[in-house]
Amino acid sequence: MEEERDISVVPAPWTLTGVSYVLLAWFPRELVLKKGFVPESMKDSFLGGPGWVMYVDYSSSNAGPYQELLFIPGRFDFSGRSFFSITKIYVSTMESVAGGKANWAIPKELASFERTSGDGKGERVRVSRKGEIFADLLFRSYPLRFPVTTSLMPSSWRTVAQNRDGETLLTTLRGYGAAAPARLVESRINPELFPPITEGRFLWGVKMPRFVIEFPQAETA
Repeated sequence: MEEERDISVVPAPWTLTGVSYVLLAWFPRELVLKKGFVPESMKDSFLGGPGWVMYVDYSSSNAGPYQELLFIPGRFDFSGRSFFSITKIYVSTMESVAGGKANWAIPKELASFERTSGDGKGERVRVSRKGEIFADLLFRSYPLRFPVTTSLMPSSWRTVAQNRDGETLLTTLRGYGAAAPARLVESRINPELFPPITEGRFLWGVKMPRFVIEFPQAETA
């Protein structure tokens, strides 16, 4: 893991390409409030509903290539409007940390990532801090592929809301790519550093072997 340091911010918008695993899951309310890293100021506004776990390996972005692992527990109430919000996220470069916080108020933290073949069983992703692995995930995907695009999704399903200094920043993503069915086969997690996601119920998952996505400038709600 590279040393945490001050670094120049690459302003939005960002256009990113890469590979990802996206899992939709239902997390118990108790899990979210006790182990989901929800800020105290947001716990009363948690509405529930399905949430997301994502691992992404960006081969290119405005801030260079990087990897990330993130957790979205479900929807929150933001002044009468319902949006998803990221409560825990790790990335592999300080450029991504700085840009995520400055542009979209995404609470990125720095970690080291290793993505390898799972000996014919899938792809293994290990995430560590200070040399200790806190997330060890094995994903498996299937050969069927189909096109995907955010143009077919309601904007509320592709908008992320984050709080910063009493303001709510809204970021509505746009993108397209190809996807294949996928699932999480194995998971070993240190709950002190990342939510114990296997305590939830996974609904479906996909691998996106190639995609393009745009993070525009955030709007103030």
